[in-house]
Amino acid sequence: MSNDLLPPSASRMERVAARVCASLGEVPVPLRQLWNPWTCRADLLPYLAWAFSVDRWDEAWPISTKRKAVADAFYLHKYKGTTGAMRRVVEPFGFFIRVNEWWNIDTAPGTFTLDIGVEDQGISEEIYQELERLIADVKPCSRHMLGMSLHLQTTGDLYIGAGSYSGDTLTVYPYFPETIAVGGDDYTGAAIHLIDTVEIASGD
Repeated sequence: MSNDLLPPSASRMERVAARVCASLGEVPVPLRQLWNPWTCRADLLPYLAWAFSVDRWDEAWPISTKRKAVADAFYLHKYKGTTGAMRRVVEPFGFFIRVNEWWNIDTAPGTFTLDIGVEDQGISEEIYQELERLIADVKPCSRHMLGMSLHLQTTGDLYIGAGSYSGDTLTVYPYFPETIAVGGDDYTGAAIHLIDTVEIASGD
């Protein structure tokens, strides 16, 4: 019995091609892993970024940055034009960002500035320009960025110790019992009995 749907008149090449193509059905296709930015193969991330409509992509980025950019693509498209999107687009680079709106820093209406903490690794000219491009893609169209300030942040271990010394002074004196007072009920009573004797004598 034939395992294919080819007609009896099929040529030998057609039958061989059918057997070869049938083996493709046994090739595992892990769609859940391929469509997940955190489990997708690194060499397939550019195609996943295209499918997720990632605005900016650089092959020089670290793998962790690429995965974060793909994972945040939906959020950025949903909230593009908000300060939250600006913060999210900077996070894959490991930087901290603070947005200073014009009403907080007393500048021209519709302007803002950015304070970016770059921690210990610093920042290169290429990454600085890339941040400018990324922020320009997601910032509100009605806002104009006046500038970015870079702040170096360092972390380290801080050890704090404390000691406490306390004591009590106790003086023990000999035991002297207190005066024992005994009380009770006292009943006082009295009685008197009087008798008068009267004798009546006649005059005879």
